[in-house]
Amino acid sequence: MSINVLHLIGGGEIGGAEQNVLNLLKNLDRQSVNPFLGCLTKGSALAPCAQSFGIPSEIFPMQFPFDLSPLPTIIAFCRKHKIALIHAHGTRANLLGRTVARLTKIPCISTIHSLPEYDYPSSLKGRISLWVDNLTLHWSAGIIAVSVSLSQSAAIRLNRKGLTLPVNVIYNGSEIFSFTQPDQMLKAFREQWSIPDHCLVIGTIGRLHPVKGQFYLIEAMKLLTAEIPDLHLLIIGEGPLHNQLTEQLKLSGLSFTLTGYLPSAWQALPAMDLFVFPSLSEGMGLVLLEAAQAGIPIIASKVGGIPELLEDHKEALLVPPADPAAMALACSKVLKDRAFSAEMTARARQKASLFSIEKMVQDTITFYEKIIS
Repeated sequence: MSINVLHLIGGGEIGGAEQNVLNLLKNLDRQSVNPFLGCLTKGSALAPCAQSFGIPSEIFPMQFPFDLSPLPTIIAFCRKHKIALIHAHGTRANLLGRTVARLTKIPCISTIHSLPEYDYPSSLKGRISLWVDNLTLHWSAGIIAVSVSLSQSAAIRLNRKGLTLPVNVIYNGSEIFSFTQPDQMLKAFREQWSIPDHCLVIGTIGRLHPVKGQFYLIEAMKLLTAEIPDLHLLIIGEGPLHNQLTEQLKLSGLSFTLTGYLPSAWQALPAMDLFVFPSLSEGMGLVLLEAAQAGIPIIASKVGGIPELLEDHKEALLVPPADPAAMALACSKVLKDRAFSAEMTARARQKASLFSIEKMVQDTITFYEKIIS
């Protein structure tokens, strides 16, 4: 007999956390779990996407970050659909999900996809978010962390509050994408975005948000062009820094393409000669597994869960965060040493195959059963 599980998430955009939730919902064994999705943002981008895969989805719009007005509607929804477990993703979802748990006795677990204090453009808002999240932590039935790094952070928070909760590390699973025709994919993407054939393309994919570090990538590319002039910077993603990044790119003198959000951004990977992930903080970095599948050499910040995915100088080059000079030096090494680059990408592709959606789903169902029992 399957259990009914309500997933709560902001869902205003489709970033790493939303993609992870979508991968989970699409692949859950319906004999074990019957999933529902609740999004907390009016005009949610995630809800219609989930509905297209046959996942029942509702929007419980919050008017401001700590708005409790959706509570009666969510409680009614849980009663109507006999929800046995709430699975919250993110600070706002934690606030509502744990409060519903307190009022209804339906257990609520949370997945930590990133550090709450880094989820907002303003550090003050990040600290307030963490404070609010801590207020309801004692109403949680358990926690999933997408990396050991995040589980350690959660353990520190729990210890400070004197709480003992089950904390499981369940890595995000990556979809298996088809890169059997990389040359055609490269040609099609570069033609679509008018990227010159002779350029070396250094690309990144991620939200345009301070924590993703794109400003430092731009500075690194300015340093690198002195050594390798035919560079083209490709930035894929959307977010609050769109206008600021556009202005910085125009002032940089770099050849660049800023695409905005692309629903199937993985298709752009073969158009890149190098993938750079300059995050200042990162829960896991699902897109790194996609780049590894594509056989693109990777430079990434040595932060959060990234070193758990890719070993430095073995499957990627990892550099200190917010260090354009180190980033430029690493890019130069990979672009110049083709033999080293080929060995590194082969090992990274093999490593990426270990992070399957099937394992993520099974580990999640096991955790659900543990909490329910």
